[in-house]
Amino acid sequence: MIRIRTPEPTDSQALIGLIQQFPTPTPSSVARLTEILVRKLGDPASYVLVAENEEGLIGYVSGCRRTAFYAGGDTAWVDEILVSPSHRGRDIGSLLMEEFERRAAADGCRLISLATAGAGPFYSGRGYETKAGYYKKYLGIA
Repeated sequence: MIRIRTPEPTDSQALIGLIQQFPTPTPSSVARLTEILVRKLGDPASYVLVAENEEGLIGYVSGCRRTAFYAGGDTAWVDEILVSPSHRGRDIGSLLMEEFERRAAADGCRLISLATAGAGPFYSGRGYETKAGYYKKYLGIA
């Protein structure tokens, strides 16, 4: 049985292990990831959810809430979602997104946004539409 929940302090090591699996051009040390996790978990505008089964943590989704003029209120942004490779194809990503959507709606968010290149069909199947390009610029901050 899969359970979606907010992480607890005792989940830090397992969650960091999952976070390290996320493909990124800017990998961070365990110490830095731990620092970021503590900051996110203490931020009321952050969303971090984990998927758990009898084996332990098997996935997570992370994002935030912010206010945007174009939306006429609060929006939620999905920063990243990851399901461990051995558990993919079992709707765990859908369960994570359903809870993310439920929490964002409960917080009064008017929409959810995200950027993806490879997971478009997953999000289209969940009712998401593509509306704009996504640009980013790394600032060279270590």
